[in-house]
Amino acid sequence: MRLKKNAPAVSAVSTTSSTSPSITPRGLRIEAAASYSGLSPFFIEELIRAGTLPAIGGPNSGVCAAYIVLREHLDEYLDELGEQAVERAEQRRKERKVA
Repeated sequence: MRLKKNAPAVSAVSTTSSTSPSITPRGLRIEAAASYSGLSPFFIEELIRAGTLPAIGGPNSGVCAAYIVLREHLDEYLDELGEQAVERAEQRRKERKVA
């Protein structure tokens, strides 16, 4: 096939995406929970083992070998940490005014 002069070139590559939209998981393994929260994987696992952060699965659970943390549980924990941080900051401000 011959192209006419000044005719735009047509690409054979499709511009439509055939991949499905990305799905945000509700449950996160320890590495993903750490990445999402900004906390270390070691700290996340310690929270789970101490019972502070609920998790699905884990060794000998019968569900899966990996711990799975639900995003909403992690969000609740982070919200609590945020509230504690605000309280500590207010306490430090009060202590500075007294000194």
